[in-house]
Amino acid sequence: MITDSTVSSDEILIHAPIKLVWEILVDFGNYRAWNDFCPKCEAELTLGSPITMQVDLGFGLQEQVEYICRIEPPRAIAWKMNTQPGDPVHALRTQTLEAVDDATTRYVSIDEFSGEGVPMMMETLGAAVETGFNQCGYGLKKYSEQRYAAQAAEGSAKTSEGEKQ
Repeated sequence: MITDSTVSSDEILIHAPIKLVWEILVDFGNYRAWNDFCPKCEAELTLGSPITMQVDLGFGLQEQVEYICRIEPPRAIAWKMNTQPGDPVHALRTQTLEAVDDATTRYVSIDEFSGEGVPMMMETLGAAVETGFNQCGYGLKKYSEQRYAAQAAEGSAKTSEGEKQ
C-alpha cells in the first residue's frame, strides 16, 4: 500500500512460528536463499551497525547502505538512511512480526519517508518499493514455511524411529 509518505507490503500470514521467521529474517548472510528483492545483505545484528544491501528497484541491483536502529526480537527490526538535516529524503524501514498463534506469524514491512523530496521519490519509486517489499515478504513466507515443514517432518521421523525401538 502506498500513501503520501509511506510504502508498505501486504500483511502476510506465514504458517511458521515467530521464532523461526525471526531467525530467517535476521540471518542477513542467507538472504539470497529467499529474498529476490534484496539477494545480498551484510550486517551484524547490532544497533547502529551498517546494513549493506543489494536491492532491485526494477533497474538492476543497486547498493544501499542503511543503519540498524531498532531490534526487538522476535517482533521488529528497523533500519534507516544515514541522512543529514536538509537531505531531500529520509527513510525508516520497519519489518514487524506478530504471533497469530503458535504456528502462524503475521509479517509486514513499512518504509516511512520524510523530507521535501518525498513526492518526487514516491512518484518515481513508490510502486517499485511496494513490489520489492511484497517480493521480500512472500519470499520470507515461502522459505519459512518450507523450513517449518522440513523441521516438522524431521521431528516426525525421529518420533517414528523412537517408537520402533
